[in-house]
Amino acid sequence: MRNAGWISSLLLLLPLCSIAPPAAAITITGTQDVNALTTALLGGTSTGIVITSTSFSGHQQDSFLALGSLETSSGTYTNTSGTYGIGPGIVLSTGAVEERTYFDPEVGANVTLSGYGDGPNRLDDNSTAFFTMVPFQVSIPATPAQEALLDPITAVGTDTFDHFDVTELVINFDMQPGFDSVRFNVVFGSEEYPEFVPVGYFDGFGMFLNGTNVAFVDGQPVNIQHPSMAAVAGTELDGILAPGGNPLLVFGGAVSPAGNSLRFIIGDREDSILDSTVYISSLEGVPPVPLPGTIWLLGTAAAFLGLRYRAFSR
Repeated sequence: MRNAGWISSLLLLLPLCSIAPPAAAITITGTQDVNALTTALLGGTSTGIVITSTSFSGHQQDSFLALGSLETSSGTYTNTSGTYGIGPGIVLSTGAVEERTYFDPEVGANVTLSGYGDGPNRLDDNSTAFFTMVPFQVSIPATPAQEALLDPITAVGTDTFDHFDVTELVINFDMQPGFDSVRFNVVFGSEEYPEFVPVGYFDGFGMFLNGTNVAFVDGQPVNIQHPSMAAVAGTELDGILAPGGNPLLVFGGAVSPAGNSLRFIIGDREDSILDSTVYISSLEGVPPVPLPGTIWLLGTAAAFLGLRYRAFSR
Protein backbone atom coordinates (compact mmCIF):
# COMPACT_ATOMS: atom_id res chain seq x y z
CA MET A 1 0.00 0.00 0.00
CA ARG A 2 2.57 2.55 -1.13
CA ASN A 3 0.34 5.06 -2.93
CA ALA A 4 -1.03 7.53 -0.39
CA GLY A 5 -4.81 7.52 -0.22
CA TRP A 6 -5.08 4.42 -2.36
CA ILE A 7 -5.49 0.70 -1.88
CA SER A 8 -2.63 -0.33 -4.15
CA SER A 9 -3.34 -4.04 -4.00
CA LEU A 10 -6.55 -5.87 -3.38
CA LEU A 11 -7.03 -9.52 -2.52
CA LEU A 12 -10.41 -11.03 -3.19
CA LEU A 13 -10.89 -14.36 -1.49
CA LEU A 14 -13.16 -16.32 -3.81
CA PRO A 15 -14.31 -19.87 -3.03
CA LEU A 16 -12.27 -22.71 -4.44
CA CYS A 17 -13.91 -24.90 -7.06
CA SER A 18 -14.73 -28.26 -5.49
CA ILE A 19 -14.93 -30.12 -8.79
CA ALA A 20 -11.74 -31.69 -10.09
CA PRO A 21 -10.82 -30.16 -13.46
CA PRO A 22 -10.69 -32.35 -16.54
CA ALA A 23 -7.34 -32.98 -18.18
CA ALA A 24 -5.85 -30.17 -20.26
CA ALA A 25 -8.27 -27.52 -18.97
CA ILE A 26 -5.35 -25.09 -18.86
CA THR A 27 -3.92 -25.39 -22.36
CA ILE A 28 -0.76 -23.38 -22.99
CA THR A 29 0.65 -22.12 -26.28
CA GLY A 30 4.22 -20.96 -25.87
CA THR A 31 4.90 -17.61 -27.54
CA GLN A 32 7.16 -14.59 -27.31
CA ASP A 33 4.90 -12.50 -29.53
CA VAL A 34 4.25 -9.42 -27.41
CA ASN A 35 1.08 -8.57 -29.36
CA ALA A 36 -0.34 -12.04 -28.72
CA LEU A 37 0.56 -11.78 -25.04
CA THR A 38 -1.03 -8.34 -24.69
CA THR A 39 -4.22 -9.38 -26.51
CA ALA A 40 -4.59 -12.47 -24.29
CA LEU A 41 -3.98 -10.44 -21.14
CA LEU A 42 -6.76 -8.04 -22.13
CA GLY A 43 -9.08 -10.95 -22.88
CA GLY A 44 -9.48 -9.88 -26.49
CA THR A 45 -10.96 -6.54 -25.45
CA SER A 46 -9.56 -3.23 -24.24
CA THR A 47 -12.03 -2.21 -21.57
CA GLY A 48 -10.97 1.25 -20.48
CA ILE A 49 -7.37 0.79 -21.64
CA VAL A 50 -5.60 2.13 -24.74
CA ILE A 51 -2.25 0.39 -25.33
CA THR A 52 0.42 2.82 -26.55
CA SER A 53 3.46 0.53 -26.62
CA THR A 54 4.76 -2.78 -25.28
CA SER A 55 8.05 -4.55 -24.70
CA PHE A 56 9.02 -8.07 -23.75
CA SER A 57 12.12 -9.86 -22.49
CA GLY A 58 12.09 -13.64 -22.13
CA HIS A 59 13.73 -16.87 -23.24
CA GLN A 60 13.27 -19.56 -25.86
CA GLN A 61 15.54 -22.44 -26.82
CA ASP A 62 15.47 -25.81 -28.56
CA SER A 63 14.72 -28.63 -26.16
CA PHE A 64 17.80 -30.77 -25.61
CA LEU A 65 15.71 -33.89 -25.04
CA ALA A 66 12.52 -33.33 -27.02
CA LEU A 67 14.29 -32.58 -30.29
CA GLY A 68 12.32 -30.28 -32.57
CA SER A 69 10.43 -28.82 -29.61
CA LEU A 70 10.84 -25.34 -28.19
CA GLU A 71 11.13 -24.35 -24.56
CA THR A 72 9.60 -20.92 -24.00
CA SER A 73 9.33 -18.86 -20.81
CA SER A 74 6.02 -17.25 -21.79
CA GLY A 75 2.75 -18.13 -23.45
CA THR A 76 -0.98 -17.68 -23.71
CA TYR A 77 -3.45 -20.11 -22.18
CA THR A 78 -7.10 -21.10 -22.13
CA ASN A 79 -8.78 -22.46 -19.00
CA THR A 80 -12.01 -24.26 -19.82
CA SER A 81 -12.61 -25.62 -16.31
CA GLY A 82 -11.52 -22.58 -14.32
CA THR A 83 -8.57 -24.21 -12.58
CA TYR A 84 -7.44 -22.00 -9.68
CA GLY A 85 -10.46 -19.78 -10.44
CA ILE A 86 -8.59 -17.75 -13.03
CA GLY A 87 -9.77 -17.01 -16.57
CA PRO A 88 -7.73 -17.27 -19.79
CA GLY A 89 -4.71 -15.05 -20.16
CA ILE A 90 -0.92 -15.26 -20.19
CA VAL A 91 1.67 -17.32 -18.33
CA LEU A 92 5.18 -16.15 -17.47
CA SER A 93 7.82 -18.44 -16.01
CA THR A 94 11.47 -18.89 -15.15
CA GLY A 95 11.23 -22.21 -17.04
CA ALA A 96 9.46 -23.70 -20.04
CA VAL A 97 5.68 -23.26 -20.05
CA GLU A 98 4.99 -25.94 -22.71
CA GLU A 99 4.67 -29.67 -22.22
CA ARG A 100 7.17 -31.59 -24.40
CA THR A 101 7.51 -35.30 -25.16
CA TYR A 102 10.62 -37.27 -26.12
CA PHE A 103 11.48 -40.93 -26.63
CA ASP A 104 13.63 -42.36 -23.84
CA PRO A 105 15.55 -45.41 -25.13
CA GLU A 106 16.30 -46.53 -21.58
CA VAL A 107 12.63 -47.12 -20.83
CA GLY A 108 11.62 -47.78 -24.46
CA ALA A 109 8.74 -45.31 -24.32
CA ASN A 110 7.85 -41.66 -24.63
CA VAL A 111 8.55 -39.51 -21.57
CA THR A 112 6.80 -36.22 -20.89
CA LEU A 113 8.60 -33.08 -19.85
CA SER A 114 6.03 -31.13 -17.88
CA GLY A 115 4.98 -27.61 -18.65
CA TYR A 116 2.42 -25.70 -16.60
CA GLY A 117 -0.91 -26.72 -18.09
CA ASP A 118 -3.48 -28.71 -16.11
CA GLY A 119 -2.61 -32.08 -14.72
CA PRO A 120 -1.29 -33.96 -11.73
CA ASN A 121 1.86 -32.84 -9.96
CA ARG A 122 4.21 -35.57 -11.21
CA LEU A 123 7.52 -33.96 -10.23
CA ASP A 124 8.73 -32.14 -7.15
CA ASP A 125 11.62 -30.55 -9.03
CA ASN A 126 10.27 -29.58 -12.43
CA SER A 127 12.82 -27.29 -14.01
CA THR A 128 14.10 -25.76 -17.22
CA ALA A 129 17.35 -23.82 -17.22
CA PHE A 130 17.90 -21.42 -20.09
CA PHE A 131 21.44 -21.42 -21.41
CA THR A 132 23.73 -18.83 -22.95
CA MET A 133 26.61 -19.20 -25.38
CA VAL A 134 28.70 -16.61 -23.54
CA PRO A 135 32.01 -18.24 -22.45
CA PHE A 136 32.17 -19.23 -18.76
CA GLN A 137 28.53 -18.25 -18.30
CA VAL A 138 25.98 -21.06 -18.18
CA SER A 139 22.82 -19.36 -16.91
CA ILE A 140 21.22 -16.21 -18.28
CA PRO A 141 21.61 -13.44 -15.67
CA ALA A 142 19.22 -10.58 -15.02
CA THR A 143 20.14 -7.16 -16.35
CA PRO A 144 21.11 -4.47 -13.81
CA ALA A 145 17.67 -2.86 -14.26
CA GLN A 146 15.94 -6.20 -13.59
CA GLU A 147 18.13 -6.77 -10.52
CA ALA A 148 17.03 -3.41 -9.14
CA LEU A 149 13.38 -4.48 -9.44
CA LEU A 150 13.80 -8.01 -8.06
CA ASP A 151 16.20 -7.31 -5.19
CA PRO A 152 13.59 -5.79 -2.83
CA ILE A 153 11.25 -8.73 -3.52
CA THR A 154 13.73 -11.50 -2.65
CA ALA A 155 16.12 -9.74 -0.25
CA VAL A 156 16.89 -11.03 3.23
CA GLY A 157 17.39 -8.05 5.45
CA THR A 158 19.91 -5.88 3.67
CA ASP A 159 21.35 -8.80 1.68
CA THR A 160 20.50 -8.98 -2.01
CA PHE A 161 21.13 -11.78 -4.50
CA ASP A 162 21.65 -12.42 -8.20
CA HIS A 163 18.70 -13.45 -10.39
CA PHE A 164 18.47 -15.60 -13.51
CA ASP A 165 16.01 -16.65 -16.24
CA VAL A 166 14.02 -13.45 -15.85
CA THR A 167 10.86 -13.00 -17.91
CA GLU A 168 9.41 -9.50 -18.16
CA LEU A 169 6.44 -7.90 -19.92
CA VAL A 170 5.90 -4.12 -20.01
CA ILE A 171 2.67 -2.49 -21.16
CA ASN A 172 2.41 1.29 -21.60
CA PHE A 173 -1.12 2.65 -21.84
CA ASP A 174 -3.56 5.53 -21.59
CA MET A 175 -7.05 5.35 -20.11
CA GLN A 176 -10.31 5.86 -21.94
CA PRO A 177 -12.63 8.55 -20.52
CA GLY A 178 -14.58 7.33 -17.52
CA PHE A 179 -11.88 5.01 -16.12
CA ASP A 180 -9.39 5.94 -13.40
CA SER A 181 -8.05 2.57 -12.16
CA VAL A 182 -6.95 -0.84 -13.42
CA ARG A 183 -7.18 -4.35 -12.02
CA PHE A 184 -6.09 -7.85 -13.05
CA ASN A 185 -6.06 -11.42 -11.73
CA VAL A 186 -2.98 -13.43 -10.74
CA VAL A 187 -2.05 -16.95 -9.62
CA PHE A 188 1.57 -17.45 -8.50
CA GLY A 189 3.29 -20.78 -7.86
CA SER A 190 6.70 -22.40 -7.61
CA GLU A 191 8.64 -25.66 -7.72
CA GLU A 192 10.91 -24.27 -4.97
CA TYR A 193 8.19 -24.90 -2.39
CA PRO A 194 8.43 -26.29 0.26
CA GLU A 195 11.89 -27.82 0.45
CA PHE A 196 13.83 -24.68 -0.47
CA VAL A 197 11.91 -22.24 1.69
CA PRO A 198 14.24 -22.68 4.69
CA VAL A 199 17.31 -22.85 2.45
CA GLY A 200 16.59 -19.46 0.90
CA TYR A 201 16.52 -20.19 -2.83
CA PHE A 202 13.27 -18.30 -3.15
CA ASP A 203 12.13 -16.88 -6.46
CA GLY A 204 10.05 -13.73 -6.71
CA PHE A 205 7.44 -11.94 -8.79
CA GLY A 206 6.67 -8.23 -9.07
CA MET A 207 4.02 -6.05 -10.73
CA PHE A 208 5.07 -2.43 -11.05
CA LEU A 209 2.22 -0.01 -11.72
CA ASN A 210 3.71 3.35 -12.67
CA GLY A 211 6.95 2.34 -10.97
CA THR A 212 5.48 1.02 -7.70
CA ASN A 213 5.31 -2.69 -6.93
CA VAL A 214 1.67 -3.53 -6.12
CA ALA A 215 2.37 -7.27 -5.70
CA PHE A 216 1.92 -7.48 -1.95
CA VAL A 217 -0.32 -9.96 -0.13
CA ASP A 218 -0.96 -9.32 3.55
CA GLY A 219 1.81 -6.74 3.44
CA GLN A 220 4.45 -9.13 2.10
CA PRO A 221 5.97 -9.39 -1.39
CA VAL A 222 5.18 -12.31 -3.69
CA ASN A 223 7.87 -14.96 -3.25
CA ILE A 224 7.99 -18.56 -2.06
CA GLN A 225 8.69 -17.58 1.55
CA HIS A 226 5.26 -16.02 1.86
CA PRO A 227 3.43 -17.75 4.75
CA SER A 228 0.36 -18.32 2.56
CA MET A 229 2.20 -20.62 0.13
CA ALA A 230 0.48 -24.03 0.11
CA ALA A 231 0.16 -27.22 -1.90
CA VAL A 232 -2.89 -26.62 -4.12
CA ALA A 233 -3.70 -29.21 -6.79
CA GLY A 234 -4.28 -28.18 -10.38
CA THR A 235 -0.97 -28.09 -12.23
CA GLU A 236 2.61 -29.31 -11.97
CA LEU A 237 3.46 -26.53 -9.50
CA ASP A 238 4.36 -27.78 -6.01
CA GLY A 239 3.18 -24.68 -4.17
CA ILE A 240 0.70 -21.88 -4.84
CA LEU A 241 0.29 -18.56 -3.03
CA ALA A 242 -3.19 -19.12 -1.62
CA PRO A 243 -4.30 -16.96 1.33
CA GLY A 244 -7.15 -18.68 3.10
CA GLY A 245 -6.79 -21.59 0.67
CA ASN A 246 -7.71 -19.45 -2.35
CA PRO A 247 -5.13 -19.10 -5.14
CA LEU A 248 -6.88 -16.29 -7.02
CA LEU A 249 -5.32 -12.90 -6.25
CA VAL A 250 -6.70 -9.60 -7.56
CA PHE A 251 -4.43 -6.57 -7.80
CA GLY A 252 -4.96 -3.05 -9.04
CA GLY A 253 -4.42 0.61 -8.48
CA ALA A 254 -5.22 4.17 -9.49
CA VAL A 255 -3.74 5.46 -12.74
CA SER A 256 -3.47 8.72 -14.67
CA PRO A 257 -5.48 9.58 -17.79
CA ALA A 258 -2.32 9.08 -19.88
CA GLY A 259 1.26 7.89 -19.69
CA ASN A 260 0.82 4.79 -17.50
CA SER A 261 3.00 1.68 -17.36
CA LEU A 262 2.50 -1.83 -15.99
CA ARG A 263 5.51 -4.13 -15.67
CA PHE A 264 5.30 -7.86 -14.82
CA ILE A 265 8.61 -9.51 -13.86
CA ILE A 266 9.52 -12.96 -12.52
CA GLY A 267 12.96 -14.41 -11.84
CA ASP A 268 14.96 -17.24 -10.24
CA ARG A 269 17.04 -16.17 -7.26
CA GLU A 270 20.64 -17.43 -6.97
CA ASP A 271 20.33 -20.19 -9.58
CA SER A 272 18.48 -21.04 -12.80
CA ILE A 273 16.76 -24.26 -11.74
CA LEU A 274 13.38 -25.12 -10.21
CA ASP A 275 10.80 -22.94 -11.93
CA SER A 276 8.40 -20.35 -10.63
CA THR A 277 5.38 -19.49 -12.75
CA VAL A 278 2.59 -16.91 -12.78
CA TYR A 279 -0.77 -16.87 -14.58
CA ILE A 280 -2.20 -13.40 -15.29
CA SER A 281 -5.61 -12.55 -16.76
CA SER A 282 -8.32 -9.95 -17.24
CA LEU A 283 -6.41 -6.68 -17.29
CA GLU A 284 -9.10 -4.02 -17.47
CA GLY A 285 -9.96 -0.45 -16.61
CA VAL A 286 -12.20 0.34 -13.65
CA PRO A 287 -14.53 3.38 -13.53
CA PRO A 288 -14.78 5.56 -10.43
CA VAL A 289 -16.98 4.10 -7.71
CA PRO A 290 -19.99 6.35 -6.92
CA LEU A 291 -20.62 6.63 -3.20
CA PRO A 292 -24.06 5.76 -1.77
CA GLY A 293 -26.04 8.64 -0.32
CA THR A 294 -25.12 8.28 3.36
CA ILE A 295 -21.49 7.49 2.61
CA TRP A 296 -21.44 10.31 0.07
CA LEU A 297 -22.35 12.79 2.81
CA LEU A 298 -19.59 11.40 5.00
CA GLY A 299 -17.20 11.46 2.07
CA THR A 300 -18.12 15.06 1.30
CA ALA A 301 -17.44 16.05 4.88
CA ALA A 302 -14.16 14.17 4.84
CA ALA A 303 -13.17 15.95 1.65
CA PHE A 304 -12.95 19.18 3.59
CA LEU A 305 -10.35 17.47 5.76
CA GLY A 306 -8.33 16.57 2.71
CA LEU A 307 -9.29 12.88 2.79
CA ARG A 308 -10.19 10.75 -0.21
CA TYR A 309 -12.17 7.58 -0.51
CA ARG A 310 -11.64 5.09 -3.29
CA ALA A 311 -12.29 1.37 -3.54
CA PHE A 312 -12.75 -1.31 -6.12
CA SER A 313 -16.15 -2.74 -6.89
CA ARG A 314 -16.68 -5.87 -8.93
